[in-house]
Amino acid sequence: MNCHDFHLKGYTVTEFGRRIALNLVWNYPGPERKDSHIEFVEVELYHFSHTQGAILTDIVEEPLDVWVKRESGFIAEADKQDGVRHWAGNAEQYANQLKREGYKVWRIEAAIGLSGFVVAKKLEDNSRRHG
Repeated sequence: MNCHDFHLKGYTVTEFGRRIALNLVWNYPGPERKDSHIEFVEVELYHFSHTQGAILTDIVEEPLDVWVKRESGFIAEADKQDGVRHWAGNAEQYANQLKREGYKVWRIEAAIGLSGFVVAKKLEDNSRRHG
């Protein structure tokens, strides 16, 4: 998966929030310019902040239990604001339900800008289809 030191050109949210595509570009001086197109499929929940000027370093799968425990306050607040499917106020039950349904969580790491996560069933590198 090509993402290390790639700039975030943009991202799209489609299928009523169930698919998210990161459009990345290797945009440094020199003749080589590469594009990378990473898609999250069957998205359950996501959050991005500080997207302007972002340079990614990695997209890391994280254990659901660890992520839910760390982000339970955020999830509870998101549930109050917008509703979070499967959230019933209990982090352990939420993590177990996500696991039963085949969800995973990916943390997006960046050298500059972007912080965030995506909870989805699949991560696809579709760079060849879109490059």
